[in-house]
Amino acid sequence: MMIPIMSKLFRGIAPEDGIKLMSRFGATIRNIPKGAPVLREGQLKRNIGILLSGHLEMFETDKDGHRSMVGFVKPPESFAVVFAFADVVKHPCSVFATEDSKILVIPIEKILPRPGETIDATYCRFLDNLFQDMGNTTWTLRSRAFILSRRSTEEKLMTYLREKSNAVGSKDFKIPFNRQELADFLCVDRSALSALMSRLKDRGVFTYHKNHFILA
Repeated sequence: MMIPIMSKLFRGIAPEDGIKLMSRFGATIRNIPKGAPVLREGQLKRNIGILLSGHLEMFETDKDGHRSMVGFVKPPESFAVVFAFADVVKHPCSVFATEDSKILVIPIEKILPRPGETIDATYCRFLDNLFQDMGNTTWTLRSRAFILSRRSTEEKLMTYLREKSNAVGSKDFKIPFNRQELADFLCVDRSALSALMSRLKDRGVFTYHKNHFILA
């Protein structure tokens, strides 16, 4: 079994110990072709996943069919971790493969120890990594909620860009979105966003080329 040793969930765990732990959990590997769903909104939650290769897109759809970008998953990131242990029965968002992808699938009912079960050092380290990953994801979701609470498209965009700048400690940085993906992430119209970005560039607020930004 392929173990994503660079994944935060396996930080500090030797590959051979990770393989044994995944066997204990009953983990499997799935190959997902480009365009196919990994999870659908409303599906019963059963697993968490770690992307071994490929690229995934997460989004929610409102009652009118409008799609809102939640985020992306790149190797070797995990996904569906927070929702797996939240007090919800069904997934609130959909996950699709935007290119051929390989996923390590871990059943959630096997992750938490049961009474009388042996908890060795590898198991403890995995749980510690898991809870830290959940905390980081929760913080990311909080950050997006803060961005979307801004009233105007300009406020949303600049809040997002400043947060990215602060995260890397530089005014020169790249974002993980193309123009349509950024519009979906900010829940705004792409044409309006493009026009706004051109105006802000003309005003000297920032310069950009594709996904590369430099704040003034």
